[in-house]
Amino acid sequence: MRSNLTPGSLPVPAAGDFLRLGALVARYRQSFLVRKVAGFCRRYLGWYGNFSYDLRTNGEAFVLETLGSFQPRVLFDVGANVGEWSIVAKAHCPGAEVHAFEIAKPTFEILVANTGHLPGMHCQNVGLSDVAGPIRIRYYAALPALTTSTDYPHPLAFTELGAEVVTGDEYAARHGIEHIDLLKIDVEGMEEQVLNGFQRMLARKAVDLVQFEYGRVSIVNRFLLRDFCNFFRERDYVVGKVFPNYVDFRDYELEDEDFMGPNFLACREEKAEYLQALCGAPRRSPTRPVNTT
Repeated sequence: MRSNLTPGSLPVPAAGDFLRLGALVARYRQSFLVRKVAGFCRRYLGWYGNFSYDLRTNGEAFVLETLGSFQPRVLFDVGANVGEWSIVAKAHCPGAEVHAFEIAKPTFEILVANTGHLPGMHCQNVGLSDVAGPIRIRYYAALPALTTSTDYPHPLAFTELGAEVVTGDEYAARHGIEHIDLLKIDVEGMEEQVLNGFQRMLARKAVDLVQFEYGRVSIVNRFLLRDFCNFFRERDYVVGKVFPNYVDFRDYELEDEDFMGPNFLACREEKAEYLQALCGAPRRSPTRPVNTT
């Protein structure tokens, strides 16, 4: 029998239907099928939210490639680990001087081995913070990228090491650096301290772009995405989440506090050419426009 239904005449579920479905799922949430569906939904939301640390596909390379067309001169890689970001940065921005900071001595040695042959690389076995001096860190030999000064409850064994930190303002002044095109920060929970160490440069608008990580460590250090956005808004930056082929610049909303991350980008409001290039083709909902004012 031929159906008289057309796409426009398909029944729309009522609000009550969703309420009943929600109650049913909650009632049987321990069942195998419901748990499997929930697991898939969580994975889907991770894909949708770009929960990826592969810098070649998660948008970090897109940011560097886009910036490369503007011929940047100075990049900072704070929390350089073994140098993967610095290597990609040099590939897309060959004329830039890259200052790579790695606080853990064992990891620093690998960083130098991986990047020492690249022209314009300046590797420093020091961390950045808001106050210069000695610091204690947790070094994870099995996964050095997790090295941190916080008490994040990683399940892996760690070794406590002594290290040194300086402020970004102090380092820049010492090396005659007056302007930073891109400041990338990946320091496993010390983002607030690193940012506060650049107070003078940020105040005089000497940093165009700041890429930072956000995730569950924000729960531990109590510096939320809201705090990041407020910090940058007070200094006339706009903030957006990094996606594979664009940056979603817009105002913060409470629902954004999902601790998923991983990467966000802050751009000076007056750098309209950067904002236009980084936004890419319009891909976001018209109800949530890009905010550049």
